[in-house]
Amino acid sequence: MSESLSDKLRSLGVSIGAQNLPVPKREKTGFLIEEVLEGRDLETTFGPVFVVQNEYAADYVHGDILLSTRVNPETVGAWARTSRVLETDLEKILFLDTETSGLAGGTGTYAFLVGLGYRTPAGFVVEQIFMRDPSQEPALLAALSEIVNSFDTVVTFNGKSFDIPLLTTRHVMNHQATPFKQMAHIDLLPLARRLWRNRLSSRALKDLEAEILHVPRSQDEVPGWMVPELYFEYLRSGDARPLAGVFYHNAMDILSLAALFNFCADLLHHPLEQKDVPGLDLAAVARLFEEMDQIESAISVYEASLRKGDLSLQFYLETLQRFALLYRKNERWQEAVQLWIKAAEHHWLDAYVELAKFYEHHEKDYQEAIRWTKAAFESADQAGLPYWRKKVIMDELTHRLERLNKKIAADR
Repeated sequence: MSESLSDKLRSLGVSIGAQNLPVPKREKTGFLIEEVLEGRDLETTFGPVFVVQNEYAADYVHGDILLSTRVNPETVGAWARTSRVLETDLEKILFLDTETSGLAGGTGTYAFLVGLGYRTPAGFVVEQIFMRDPSQEPALLAALSEIVNSFDTVVTFNGKSFDIPLLTTRHVMNHQATPFKQMAHIDLLPLARRLWRNRLSSRALKDLEAEILHVPRSQDEVPGWMVPELYFEYLRSGDARPLAGVFYHNAMDILSLAALFNFCADLLHHPLEQKDVPGLDLAAVARLFEEMDQIESAISVYEASLRKGDLSLQFYLETLQRFALLYRKNERWQEAVQLWIKAAEHHWLDAYVELAKFYEHHEKDYQEAIRWTKAAFESADQAGLPYWRKKVIMDELTHRLERLNKKIAADR
């Protein structure tokens, strides 16, 4: 029988899991975690673990977002390519964020605090599972599994790359079954990057709080990069007071994650009914719809983004081109031509080239194709392009002009 990975690691003298790590010796400070935060010990088959639970009423508003609002997750689920979320009740969605011993990953990294958020008929609940020292990791993981097993879908922010693989690894190392294997997973970080990469310089959750959700954080907030240091200092000293800021940081992340999910779900499901959505955001939504093959939705949202009138010239032209190429792909040539003509009014080289192609290959109107090719020559000459790019374009246009002249001569 072949050896398991755990057996091989043990044969090399590698300790599996965190339960065998020595409990750090602490100086008596009198500031235990239960004296700093109101919580309870949750008993598991592996011993107790500390849990803090906070409930938010149905009228709780996080920034601009009512957490209890009944959003439709269908389009977000379609984007995430998970059919289960299309059918699930909102109360079966779990929001998860971890605080860890480091960001490098690997077997030496573990989660010492796991934040969980979920809807209830009365509002919204945040539960935070905390291990007082690494020997309590099996209890933390067992408590986590017990809660997670009640849900169908997990929502994270960078969870596909970090949180869920980390927790799965820790379950395996502690000989426990992972609760995430059968769950649908929506990671909002890739979606945030797609929606706001052209408008916001940062798509970190804390920055989205400020720019999208309009959530202020209090002075209790601690920077994320300080969290591992604060936990290790707590292990050395036994003084849990600085961890109050870590719990606050984690709870805010959970609340903001839930609020961002509501915002994104509403934006994608009813993009034309949202107030004060910038044209750049609508253009990003339209592109998402296009890539999801929801063509009619993409068309209506592209139109709305152009009507906004707030796009910079660069993004206005790029949106026109993207929209026109969508029409071209679906052989709606007249709509595409109208958009290229709008772009050509701003002397945009790509529009001239597309019009030349259209009249040559689709309409067989070689004189009109020559007119647009010559306009492209003039635009390329004045565009201030790098030498190599200008040469490539000029060579292509020269070849096109020669071909068009030959076609005209052949028709005579």
